[in-house]
Amino acid sequence: MLKVRYVSKEDASFWFKLDKHLTKEEYNKKVDDKRGYVLLKEDIPIGVLRYNLFWDNIPFCTLIYIDLNYQHNGYGKYLMENWESPF
Repeated sequence: MLKVRYVSKEDASFWFKLDKHLTKEEYNKKVDDKRGYVLLKEDIPIGVLRYNLFWDNIPFCTLIYIDLNYQHNGYGKYLMENWESPF
């Protein structure tokens, strides 16, 4: 079963395995502002998505990444569709 949830501080070690471009300060801001998501399969994290706001009100995706072991199975599409239609 797939599940998408907001990123939390406890996700840091997994997050930074996939996202090499975000500073720890910016990561904490994503957590606080709820501008990052984690994709879980059977409660195991397999992907991440983060976004910013353009002109302070238009969301745009700045990174979507699925763990290499899970790529090419439609998980990225699933994560993007859930971001576009929030839970």
